[in-house]
Amino acid sequence: MKRRIVAFFCLFSIMGGIVLTGCGKKTGKNGIIKPNFTSLNFMAGAVITYESLKKKETPDAENLFSDDDKAWTPEDLNRSPAEGQEDVCNSTAEIKLQKPVTFNVAVIEEIGNEVQYFRLQAFIDEEWKTVYQSEKIEEYRLCSFDAVTTDKIRLSIDKFRSKDVPAKIKSLKLYYEIVDEAKDFNVTVYQRLDGDIPSEILKGTKEEIKNYARFYDVYNTVLIFAAVQWDNDNMVFNLDGGEDGFARELSALREIISHRSNPSHKVKIVCTGLADGTGGDGHAGVNVFMAEHWESVAHKLIAFVEKYDLDGLDIDWEYPATPEDWDCFNKFITRLDDGMKKIKPDAILSGALSAWALGMSRETLARFNQIQFMAYDGNDEDGYQSSLNQAQWGLVQFVKNGADLKNINIGIAAYGRPTNGAPYWPFWKTVEGEHLYWNSMHYNILCSGQIFDATYCAPALAGDKTAYALLCGAGGVMVFRLASDKTMDNPSSVACGIENALIRHISGK
Repeated sequence: MKRRIVAFFCLFSIMGGIVLTGCGKKTGKNGIIKPNFTSLNFMAGAVITYESLKKKETPDAENLFSDDDKAWTPEDLNRSPAEGQEDVCNSTAEIKLQKPVTFNVAVIEEIGNEVQYFRLQAFIDEEWKTVYQSEKIEEYRLCSFDAVTTDKIRLSIDKFRSKDVPAKIKSLKLYYEIVDEAKDFNVTVYQRLDGDIPSEILKGTKEEIKNYARFYDVYNTVLIFAAVQWDNDNMVFNLDGGEDGFARELSALREIISHRSNPSHKVKIVCTGLADGTGGDGHAGVNVFMAEHWESVAHKLIAFVEKYDLDGLDIDWEYPATPEDWDCFNKFITRLDDGMKKIKPDAILSGALSAWALGMSRETLARFNQIQFMAYDGNDEDGYQSSLNQAQWGLVQFVKNGADLKNINIGIAAYGRPTNGAPYWPFWKTVEGEHLYWNSMHYNILCSGQIFDATYCAPALAGDKTAYALLCGAGGVMVFRLASDKTMDNPSSVACGIENALIRHISGK
């Protein structure tokens, strides 16, 4: 992934795409890979006890319980209330469960894309308490939250994309999901050595170092990127002091990791050894360069892994264009993987791949232990750049192309994008305001002298992506990048959202 900074708090990122997965997992009629739930759906036997109605609106909330294409159709909030109902500011359905139950997952399905904000509430201690809230539902929205126990819930649709079109909520289901073992689940993060400079962090107080090291209680794979590049077939180090600077900062990073609060949590270090931009001339440059130098590059990268005792390599070749380019890619990956495995049998081969650029052989694709699926930067019709729906459809495309689901990490952006797709990447750590944990849409963001509305992957959504990856059998999640996030003493850190999901859904966490 080629990425660079455009301003102090802005991330400019030219990144290549998406990645794929092969699996035998359950899918719906629409092809989305569904989680393999082990608990019962606690909505069985539930009844509607109240439904807010607007003028001429037909009561139909009971359709939430059906498995057909019937739907609850809440209406725009600005319409007048139906006769005998108060003028409420939310369109709600209240539901009585058969008995008190404990749940930590809700799945809401929408036909279309009209919901722009919703809340799930539970009746606890004689009052309605919000357990989850967010902007979009769409086709299949998995919501992860701390376990609650109740026999009354309420779904509120609070904002619509169009005042003239009702939402169509197809279903609401509740589950309590705990995974007994997830030792192979990847929680991967990209990190630069010239961003949050490790040697500078080590100059802080013990408390500051330990607080920063909390990231490594969550992440189990660190992908160092933008540290090396190639001049002809010579490796060049992009740090002050060249290779000595790389060695210094790598050592400092390992020292910081050693200060994590859970020493038994293993953290692997992988380095991006080949990145887009090599050889110059845009994407074409790397193809010309590698056609001449692929054997030398592979040989020197294998020696690089051995010299610095790295746990593997990450490759971001964007993108082979011709059959000859792909043949070169296949030979390079084969040579690199075989060479790494000889010196370190469990070495990680990571790749930033794209669903629309998978011209490699299936044998080559199968060599990647971790596929970094960049499930962000894809602004939808409402300007959201990192919705769960986008991640789900990316996985579907990967499956169709033959990748293995268990090797794919779903991407989580720790930065934002303007809703109009303009080329600005503001850091999440600079965003302030209310409801930061829940809300991905934020307004009047200042970045590089520009002010715009932007969407992010809020901590709650990061938790949803983590829970979805865990429960559907994906390899894990990936965050780009660590320096963009708030530190974990702030509960609105993206890393906190991921950690919360892991604690909720993995036994023993």
